[in-house]
Amino acid sequence: MTRSSGAVRHGFVAALEPDYAVAPGETLRERLEEMGMTQAELATRTGLTPKHINQVLQGVVPLSGEVAQRLEYAVGVPARLWNRLEADYRTQQVRLAQERAQAEDPEAVQWLADLPVATLAAEEVIPAQPADTASRVRQLLEFFGVATIPAWREVWRKPVAAFRQSYAYEALPGALAAWLRMGELAARDEQPGTFSSAAVRRLLPELVKLTRRAPAEALAVARRELAAVGVIVVVVPEVPGARAYGASRWLGPFALIQLSLHGKTEDVLWVTLFHELGHVLLHGRKGLFIEHDDGDSTDGQPQVSSGADAGIDHEREAQQFALDTLFGEQGLARLEAVSTTAEALDLADELGIDAGIVAGQLQARGVWSPAHGARHRRTLPSREELLHPAPMLKPRPSKQERGGGAPRQR
Repeated sequence: MTRSSGAVRHGFVAALEPDYAVAPGETLRERLEEMGMTQAELATRTGLTPKHINQVLQGVVPLSGEVAQRLEYAVGVPARLWNRLEADYRTQQVRLAQERAQAEDPEAVQWLADLPVATLAAEEVIPAQPADTASRVRQLLEFFGVATIPAWREVWRKPVAAFRQSYAYEALPGALAAWLRMGELAARDEQPGTFSSAAVRRLLPELVKLTRRAPAEALAVARRELAAVGVIVVVVPEVPGARAYGASRWLGPFALIQLSLHGKTEDVLWVTLFHELGHVLLHGRKGLFIEHDDGDSTDGQPQVSSGADAGIDHEREAQQFALDTLFGEQGLARLEAVSTTAEALDLADELGIDAGIVAGQLQARGVWSPAHGARHRRTLPSREELLHPAPMLKPRPSKQERGGGAPRQR
């Protein structure tokens, strides 16, 4: 997978770590054997007691900087090497002790059960092996960028729990946290320009025009143009149980928009992108916004829950921003009067948007049946095709290009 695709980069977590720690005394013992030197002779040459030399060999006492320098003179191995061996040994001891404690934590097994371990391994985000409890805990803590399970709850569970409380729907918090983390890591490969809300707004009409082009090509252009004005867009296919269409948040000075392939149609992808841009432009830099699937939709569209919650108000505003951007005030007014296929296609032509977006909104409003809407809503290509665009294709011809306003058969 290329670094420019905006997809998840594989290999976040190292596959193997030794399950033992080697004291620098082992290396010293081998050196003494090579030289034919006894412990007693080494004690004499270094000015240390035989007991101290034996304790260093056994790893009982730390090999201090002063002892390292004496060993350099006595056995010809640089002090910096002894210091590095000692530091590595102590680090490994701490790691192993922590892993043992984590593996014995009664909450560890349940924590692992709540996370999409199999999916992360299949995506090569964590290694397939080793798969024992201690290794899995270490791999997932490293993946999430935290040191302990309580720290994971503080960093990842709390924001996700707040979101779920606002929407009261059955997403799996571990799956949603994993999906969000994958997006965060994918964004590290990007090098965006300086964020400018004015520049983003100026770009909106060009983004609307892209909806008529082949999705892989259009998404690549959209990502490039948005990155230039400080908005990173990454595509992270959904993690089962996350049930998210998209999300937006801030990573320092940059906005991050994360898209899944949930919904599987082009119109949903575009509406989600403009929805998340609405959050970026309207709702400040502190929030985490997730566009969700409440499980009750029959049209494959993201849902905005009813109620008076502030988060729900933000979702309504973002959704209205998306529709206003795509249709404009007059276009939305005309949408209310559309019922036939010909009227829908004419409206899409006049607005310069993909006909699937009009079809999707008519279906969401109950004007069209799912079967009727599906005839005009194009399915997204495969993940690989979407992230690795083929040669440029022509957009759908407009009404003018087809020969003006000739009436359609109804």
